[in-house]
Amino acid sequence: SGASKRCPGYIATHISETDDGFAASLKLNGQPCNKYGQDIASLTLSVRFDTSDRLHVHISDTEKTQYQIPQWIVPLDKGLGVDKRHHSLEFTHAHNETSGFGFKVQRDGEAIFDTTGHVLVFEDQYLELTSNVAADANIYGLGESPNWFRRNPDNTTITLWNRDVADPFGENVYGSHAVYMELQSKSAKFHGCYLHNSHGMDVVLAPGTVQYRVLGGTLDLYIFGGPTALD
Repeated sequence: SGASKRCPGYIATHISETDDGFAASLKLNGQPCNKYGQDIASLTLSVRFDTSDRLHVHISDTEKTQYQIPQWIVPLDKGLGVDKRHHSLEFTHAHNETSGFGFKVQRDGEAIFDTTGHVLVFEDQYLELTSNVAADANIYGLGESPNWFRRNPDNTTITLWNRDVADPFGENVYGSHAVYMELQSKSAKFHGCYLHNSHGMDVVLAPGTVQYRVLGGTLDLYIFGGPTALD
C-alpha cells in the first residue's frame, strides 16, 4: 500500500547457511514508520528445505513475543530436511536500496514467490508482505468465501476473519484458510503457498502482486513446488 512504501524495510545481516537451510538476522533499515503499531527492529529469518518439494520460510521477531500457533494445537509435519543442492526449489535473497531485504523462490528458473522490490513491514499489530505474480495470475483458494473458483486478480481484497453468517457472495464466512495455489501460464505448472498464522488478515490481489496484510503474529510460510495441483 502507499503508506508502506514510506517504511524502511529491513537489511539482512549475520547470514549463515547449512545443508538444508539458511538463516539471517533482519535489522530495521532506517527510522520506524509505525504504520499501525510499533515496528519491530530485530527479526530472525529461518529457511529450511523440509522435503524435496516444500520450503519453509519463517520471519519472526527475535525476542519471540509475537504469537505463534503452538505445535500441539495445529500439528505440522516438519519433514526430515533435505540437502538444498538436491531440492526442486531455489531460495535467493537480495537488497534493494529503496525497499530493503527481499527474497525469491524459484522452480526451474521460474519465480513462484518473489518479494524483491517490495517493503517488508513487521510491527507488533501489523505485518505486510508482498509477492510478485503475473499481471493476470491464475490464483485459487484463500477462503472461506462463496466466490468464483478462480480468484479475480484485479484489485480484489479477500478477508480472512471467521464469522457465523449466511453465504453472501464474495464475503468472509465460517473458516479461514490462508493457502492458495497458482497455475503459471507459461509453464502450465502449479505451486502453492500456505501462511501459518491465526490472526485476521486481508489478502489483496492486484495486477502483478499478491499482498498479505496481517493483524499480528509472524510470517510463517510454507511454499509447495508442485508441479501438479495434487502435489
